Amino acid sequence: MIRSILMILVISFFLSACISNSTQLMLEKPVVEKKPVSKNIFKDKQTGLIWQDSYESKSVEKTWEGAKRYCKNLSLAGYNDWRLPSIKELESIAVYDNYPRAYKKGFKNFVPNNYWSATPYASHSSTAWGVDFKYGRSNNYFKSFKFYVRCVRAGQSDTSTFGNFNKIVEDFIKEDIKNIKKPPKELKLVKDEFETTKEFELRVKTTKSKQKKLIAKYKRDLYNTKKKAKKRAIKKALEYTWGRPILSDLKYDADNGYFLAKLKFEAKADFEKKVAIRVKRKYAKDFKYKFDKLKPYALFDYDGKAVSLKDVKVPYKNMDFLAQFTDVNLDDTKVAVNISNEFDAPKIGSTNISVVKSSVSSFDASKLRDFKAIDRLLAKTSQAKIDNKKWLFIVGIEQYEFTDNINYAKRSAKAFKKVMKKKLGIPEQNCFTMIDGGATQAKVKTNLKKMLRRVKQGDTIYFYYNGHGVPVPSLKYEPFMLTSDTEPDFVADEKFFSLKNIYGKLSSSKAKKVVAFVDSCFSGVTDGKAVLKGVAATKMKSRAVKFDKDKMVVLSAGKSHQYSNGYDKKGYRLFSFYIMQNILEGKTDIRKLYKETKKETYNTSLEEYGDIRVQEPTVQGNFRLAL
Repeated sequence: MIRSILMILVISFFLSACISNSTQLMLEKPVVEKKPVSKNIFKDKQTGLIWQDSYESKSVEKTWEGAKRYCKNLSLAGYNDWRLPSIKELESIAVYDNYPRAYKKGFKNFVPNNYWSATPYASHSSTAWGVDFKYGRSNNYFKSFKFYVRCVRAGQSDTSTFGNFNKIVEDFIKEDIKNIKKPPKELKLVKDEFETTKEFELRVKTTKSKQKKLIAKYKRDLYNTKKKAKKRAIKKALEYTWGRPILSDLKYDADNGYFLAKLKFEAKADFEKKVAIRVKRKYAKDFKYKFDKLKPYALFDYDGKAVSLKDVKVPYKNMDFLAQFTDVNLDDTKVAVNISNEFDAPKIGSTNISVVKSSVSSFDASKLRDFKAIDRLLAKTSQAKIDNKKWLFIVGIEQYEFTDNINYAKRSAKAFKKVMKKKLGIPEQNCFTMIDGGATQAKVKTNLKKMLRRVKQGDTIYFYYNGHGVPVPSLKYEPFMLTSDTEPDFVADEKFFSLKNIYGKLSSSKAKKVVAFVDSCFSGVTDGKAVLKGVAATKMKSRAVKFDKDKMVVLSAGKSHQYSNGYDKKGYRLFSFYIMQNILEGKTDIRKLYKETKKETYNTSLEEYGDIRVQEPTVQGNFRLAL
């Protein structure tokens, strides 16, 4: 008996020691493990979130602000850390289109009606996201509306609870395209016993032709549907994870003409940056007076792996003022002279979040932009005498139907036209300009034929192409121009757009001289992104192109295996910017123009992008010519 008592005492002491020694370890475990099970809560095994499921879940109605306060003050089942769920969390318990009770099984106290989320709607500060559990759909509503409240605890309110940003985008895309049409059925043709071989072969040929068109149409429709769905998904995910940009603590430096402010985002509590906003002194007082009513909007960069903030802009009196990241203090005035944001921004629609594709991360004071460099040079340039013997053919494509867009291509093409007209005196009626949707196969082909028909003996042609260049592997990497309406996989179907044919038509024309500027490297990669499917941004070396090298010269953006880059600091394509700058500075001799452009493009590409995206312009043909 004494032995048994001693054994119990030893075990008791041992357990007591273990508990004492492991107190710190035990405190690291979630408190939820120690709480008793309550009938007033529901634990979602899929997400790990614990939901309020008391009678008040179907009886309490609040405004958006009231809902947040209610959850913050809620004490239920021994917990005091309740909060209003994010829209993504609230959607996790919705069952889409399961009318009239579109919510997960297991909840006991639920009203098939609207419930508030804590996520504000980025486009309108007076609205926030909610879920209608009659249909399982989310929407934005005025914050003054009274909706039901269901609080949540444990887990995180940000995107980590549901995976990364990519996962959120994928979920939205799947939801958006779930009703997409099925592809054309696979056909199996069998020769009929009463059908001749010739008739059967003709039927096969005709059917194949029709099937090819059907498949091509399906691929175009699928591509466009996915592209639109992805854009919508990214925009929605950005609204969930970032929300509306908020600028505060505005202070003006009158000596240098810029504001300093703090930048935050409504849905991203851990984000705070200092920004500089250049505003001329004549606008500054009114700008600050109206600041609370201005609606800043954000531009983001999403490269398929991560999302990063690109720019924040503040619209004011039909102008957009750029807010750029800086470490400048109000007392430090030296950096102010570098701040430039005087460019004509596109009009903004109803939303204040836009999605862009360029590979540019956030900026510091050393990367402040100057988008007016070419405009200033143009203003200083005298108008040349009009010369009716000069012709200009421009193709600039920024917006593509079936592949990635090209940043600044449209802006570069328009500026190039202004430069050539003013510096060389090319008349407007001799200019053929095709940009974006105007640069289709039909229009480029027709306009080139039309211009060449009008060109007379002794005339000069200036050719400018700014778009994707595609080397076709099946044709030994023969290079092709890609029009805005052409799918890269089918670019070789129209031989007219091979560089060999384009250069051939130009150099065999009646013109005495042809000068071509081609802002494309024909490596199949632009801005680090592949044009053809499956190449994964791997640079391909295109085949050399033959043409009359006595009467024609071609200046290209880079070598056949290199990238063609944008120049974010100036808002143009890199090669096009230096070509225009050097022409306006008087370098009309091809040899000098090429030498300066090559040096500046090469150095800038190294500085901006490093060795991986180095760009060295090339020249082919008679470089002894002059503009």
